[in-house]
Amino acid sequence: MEEKELEDLIFKAFERFGKPLRAREIAKFAGIPAENRADLRRKLKELAEAGKLVKIKGAKFAPPGLLNFTVGKLCVLREGFGFVDPEGGGKGVFVAGRNMAGAMNGDKVVVEILKKDRRKEGKVVTVLERAVRKVVGKVEKSAGSCFVVPDDVRIRYNILLPQRDCEKVKNRDYVVVEIVSYPTKTKAPVGRVLEVLGKESPALDVEVVIRRFELPVEFPPEVLREADSIPETVEEGEIARRVDLREQLSFTIDGEDAKDFDDAVAVEKLKDGYRLFVHIADVSYYVREGTALDAEAYRRGTSVYFPDRCIPMLPEKLSNGVCSLKEGADRLTFTCEMLIDGTGTVRDFKIYESVIRSKARLTYRLAQRMLDGDPGAVSSYPDIAEALKVMHELAEILYAKRYKRGSLDFDLPEPVIVLNAEGEPVDIYRAVRLWSHRIIEEFMIVANETVASFMFWADYPAIYRVHEAPDPEKLAEFVRFVRSMGVKAPHFKGDIRPGMLQSILKEVEGKPEEKLVNYLMLRTMARAKYSPDNIGHFGLASSHYTHFTSPIRRYADLVLHRLVKKAIKGGFAFEEISRWESKLEKICKHITERSIRAEEAERDVVELKKLRYAGAHVGEVFEAVVTGVTDRGLYVETVEQLIPGFIHVSKMKGDYYIHMPRHYQMVGERRGEVFRMGDRLLVRLLSVDISGRKAEFEVVKNLSWSER
Repeated sequence: MEEKELEDLIFKAFERFGKPLRAREIAKFAGIPAENRADLRRKLKELAEAGKLVKIKGAKFAPPGLLNFTVGKLCVLREGFGFVDPEGGGKGVFVAGRNMAGAMNGDKVVVEILKKDRRKEGKVVTVLERAVRKVVGKVEKSAGSCFVVPDDVRIRYNILLPQRDCEKVKNRDYVVVEIVSYPTKTKAPVGRVLEVLGKESPALDVEVVIRRFELPVEFPPEVLREADSIPETVEEGEIARRVDLREQLSFTIDGEDAKDFDDAVAVEKLKDGYRLFVHIADVSYYVREGTALDAEAYRRGTSVYFPDRCIPMLPEKLSNGVCSLKEGADRLTFTCEMLIDGTGTVRDFKIYESVIRSKARLTYRLAQRMLDGDPGAVSSYPDIAEALKVMHELAEILYAKRYKRGSLDFDLPEPVIVLNAEGEPVDIYRAVRLWSHRIIEEFMIVANETVASFMFWADYPAIYRVHEAPDPEKLAEFVRFVRSMGVKAPHFKGDIRPGMLQSILKEVEGKPEEKLVNYLMLRTMARAKYSPDNIGHFGLASSHYTHFTSPIRRYADLVLHRLVKKAIKGGFAFEEISRWESKLEKICKHITERSIRAEEAERDVVELKKLRYAGAHVGEVFEAVVTGVTDRGLYVETVEQLIPGFIHVSKMKGDYYIHMPRHYQMVGERRGEVFRMGDRLLVRLLSVDISGRKAEFEVVKNLSWSER
């Protein structure tokens, strides 16, 4: 019997009887004789391992839906509880720590639904697929035991070490362990030591995160050999084949420490608008399909940026060398040339292979000084200063058009962390968003939209950057909160449009609660992802969007370049379309996962450095904002350094406080003093726990209450 036929018969049996069944009952229904039931038992086991069936007591099987079970990925929060996101979509299932049955963060599990109230609650009954195979943590030795405390607070179990591994390590060493036995309801997990990293220190922070997220650092020898074989200069024959724009006034604008320059820009002012050139490094010329370089770029998916280093997607020979659009060097590029009218509409465009020679490497600060008319900056590059004025003019038009259609602009402060040679943070300050940043942002957005629109209407295979509308329940909760603060919010019925949310951001612009509302709105949003299907980008209010502009650091852009090149050179053969369509689903899933992993690793290092900085300032007073209210106390974040922390209710002295969850506040029983989300406080830092990833504060003064 064919595999598909057997699977269909199994599920027809469940449809027919509507209850859990044993293998022999299914065999009887399907007419499978006793001597031929081995294939049936194998198939039932395979379906159970995939989560399509659940095995229960009495050797019975049933589809999850029949048993009030669901299958999904377990996400554990640092507080110890978690949620299971059902594979088929739908509302997440809350799982208390006591009901995890040995499951760990990221595991694929079967969960039984215990309650179906306003919040679904369940318990894990089976782990189908383990996500955690290696753990980074600190060795703790005590009388008669030796275990590793995971650095990831979402892993709720300490890892026991056998005696032979205990002898290899010292107390409080940081180590990497491989799990050889997973936890159960009654047994702790057991691991073996793979690597000893050393004692906790600021210098070790990034190394720990690299191991925890299993980020590849060293390039394999065959990849480096391929990179070394690439010429450092552009060949004349290749220049002759391309549009030669080496005399054009193009230049790069990047951060102070940037070494890989993906994009250069140039502009012409016309009678009826502008001609904008966005030149992107032509990485696809050097990194060909099927090579070791390509396989390694795919494996990494993206570059990862930490405060003190970068883990690049491509070897330095390419990322900082022949692919980087350095000042004065001939470089191969892929150009999106756009004719844009005075309203910001792209009236015509061309996409072609080119060669450029960047005339300057500007930093954002230098470019902003030019825009501000600083004489010293202008005199150093007078022609570029004039071009920047035109770019500023065009960027303002593009931004106004994007804003008008409802694009959401989350202006959340980013921390800049200054480290010393030992990796210790000596200063943290909020990054300033300049118009020089906005110019590049607007030019990259319009180029990405133009390329995405071209590929969509040409009906060729492509990778899109898509972003779905917010979950209605999360949005409703957010709207209730902002209304509790006195902020006007539209009524959401039917389709949710970005402009509705934009009106809320406009309402709080310039007010003390602006940052909090921006942050909480962002939390209602779905994650952006890569997809071969274009469903638009909600956050940008864009019907067509992709990633075209950073192929040095993102594999998505590299693959898109290959596809666009095929499109502009006459299109795809029929068999190529079929081949690419079958590949792109897998590619998009992989690079989405890699980009999420990179973001989490980057965020983890930043949070760790914030806490290390805080550790040197215990006892000091900071201004902070309340970012969350629970029955246990207040979550806060300092205004300047963006250090997150918690104020236990016992540290809110002078009254007994009652939690009012529907109003997102705590109210003093005697004096009536109110603490609510968005309030500004003076707080004193009491303690910092690096391992536990937390800082404890106490209230010095409620500034918002004083002003009421």
